[in-house]
Amino acid sequence: MLIPKNMLLSRLRSRAFPGKALRFYSLLNNLRSASTLANASHGVKSPPKPKASYVQRLIVVSAVAAAGYAVDEYYYESLVQRSVRALYVLLWIAYEYTRNIDSYESIDDLHEIAAEKLFSMLETNRGLYIKQGQAIANQGSVFPVAFQRRFVTLYDAAPKDSWQLIDRILKRQLGKNYEKEVFEYIEHNPVASALIAQVHKARLKNTSTDVAVKVQHPYIEKQIGVDLMVYRFMSWVYSKAFDLPLSFFTKYVADQLEKEADFRIENSNAKQLASLLAHDPAMNGMDIYVPNNFDKYSGRQVLVTEWIDGISLTDKQRLINSKMDISKIMKQYITVFGRQMFEYGFVHSDPHPGNLLVRLYKGKQQLVILDHGLYVALPRKFRMEYCEIWKSLFNFNTDAVERISQEWGIGSTDLLTAVVQLRPPKDADINKSRSSYELIKSFLGDESRFPLQLLFVLRTMRMIQNLNQSMGSPVNRINIFTKSAIQLLSNDPWTHRSLRDWFLLIQLRVSLFFSDLVFWTFRLRQILTGDRYGGKGEGMEDYIEKYMRDTAKSLGIEIVDGM
Repeated sequence: MLIPKNMLLSRLRSRAFPGKALRFYSLLNNLRSASTLANASHGVKSPPKPKASYVQRLIVVSAVAAAGYAVDEYYYESLVQRSVRALYVLLWIAYEYTRNIDSYESIDDLHEIAAEKLFSMLETNRGLYIKQGQAIANQGSVFPVAFQRRFVTLYDAAPKDSWQLIDRILKRQLGKNYEKEVFEYIEHNPVASALIAQVHKARLKNTSTDVAVKVQHPYIEKQIGVDLMVYRFMSWVYSKAFDLPLSFFTKYVADQLEKEADFRIENSNAKQLASLLAHDPAMNGMDIYVPNNFDKYSGRQVLVTEWIDGISLTDKQRLINSKMDISKIMKQYITVFGRQMFEYGFVHSDPHPGNLLVRLYKGKQQLVILDHGLYVALPRKFRMEYCEIWKSLFNFNTDAVERISQEWGIGSTDLLTAVVQLRPPKDADINKSRSSYELIKSFLGDESRFPLQLLFVLRTMRMIQNLNQSMGSPVNRINIFTKSAIQLLSNDPWTHRSLRDWFLLIQLRVSLFFSDLVFWTFRLRQILTGDRYGGKGEGMEDYIEKYMRDTAKSLGIEIVDGM
């Protein structure tokens, strides 16, 4: 039996809306029925339901969009806009390289367009996106020339916030009346600015102590969580799209970046390095200094530290004009980082020249290390193996290097030796037939065994090489690091040394001696040709760099000037 529509609706409503609700719907239906009958008896048609006009809809949508934009812009530091922008560009790049590459006349055309889109996005998003771009620039040779040329300019992208924004953070950390109660004065214009923070000079109240007040950019705190989430997601997408093991180190890198944004960790890092240097007999007389921090005024977003008047290593000409000993500077620099890597297992992983000052203190030339936000801890097992590689490379002990390569899950022993010492691979002729893509896959053979600390160690090593080269290669970088490695192995109480080991140690020292002869041959030629401080490309690091460029070119990898 068919049930009339009205009766069916009535039954459904009686089940869904019992009691008072049922009586309300019954009354409503009776009124509708009466109205319908009245209209029918008078020949009156029911008026059509009003429809919202297109203009009304447009106004509502626009208002909602404007409100959403305002909330995102002023309360959430553009989190949604930045994330959508990043996801669009990064997904577009992945699609073009994997699904639409045939639509371009040449791969270079795609490189140019992709590099421009990515560069524009990073520059617009600022913050940690710029830091990721700098990481690309630092490892530029892995990327096409179009990326290298653009991304090297990101090192100059340091934003400055207004005093009004900085003042809010300082009031939250130091109290509303901090300008009167904490400082005698504080300069409202920053003396320096970087991606995560900017620095203001000040003087503590009732003292003659000048301090550097490092204040985090206000948007970093809100942006960092979402930015790193996007970074993790896109690493996963790219690892799938390009069949490269990229995502396995994503969490490790993200964790390090998150620590860098917490100034309490930076405060702790600075104190730990200062303590290690103070208790290391090998560093006596090396004149390395870490500025003191003021815990009372420091927190997660603010760090107050001792003010140091010195010359930045970015200003080579001023160092020369001030009669500073460039060779001593570089020896101090490389020695202290050698101790960090091989002895302390606690490595400052952002050793670019802007984080280093030189000053005369009590008549002695002193190297000052700044910005302790990014450190990497190296387990003893990793340090011993890393030292073993350096020693084995000079002893031509390929078996030891091969063994460590396998333990680290690295498929190419020759590439490992190249990236450790930053020299060209010996087996370049064999590798000529292999693409850079194949070389990367070969290097990251088994990601489950790959020591993630190696990523930051290699980054640090590359920065050290660049600075030594820019200063004219005044010291033998490879020898200084190798001697630090030997010292750790020689002092290790767990290492059993046979007669053969002592023979290998003598052989190693002979190799170091001849390495120094080669270095001084280059150095003497520099001095005679007027290239003491670099610029003419006559130093040992210049030779190594040129050799690496030629080797890279034979492998299909282009390295542009300035990288």
